[in-house]
Amino acid sequence: MKTIKNVLLIGLVFFSMVALANNEKVTITQENETIAVSVLNTQNATYKLFIYSEDGTMVFKGNLGSNASLGKAFNFQTAQKGTYTFKLVTNAGETFVKDIEI
Repeated sequence: MKTIKNVLLIGLVFFSMVALANNEKVTITQENETIAVSVLNTQNATYKLFIYSEDGTMVFKGNLGSNASLGKAFNFQTAQKGTYTFKLVTNAGETFVKDIEI
């Protein structure tokens, strides 16, 4: 019984580390009204980016591609103030979501 618990614990720790490692390669930064999205794409996955406004309306949908280093910048200077949700999805189904206050 103790061995089973140890195996389950090790498995849980492993999968948590994998999930964190996958999310750490995505960076979304904000400088004033400019939002930069960058991905260190170590697995050559294909990334799609979706941006939603506070009311859930999709304001951007686009492919970032599958290169080793991906990036895109957005100017929100004329956008309505509020919280925007940035959602990246890979072709393998991995997702990364971050809310940004403008």
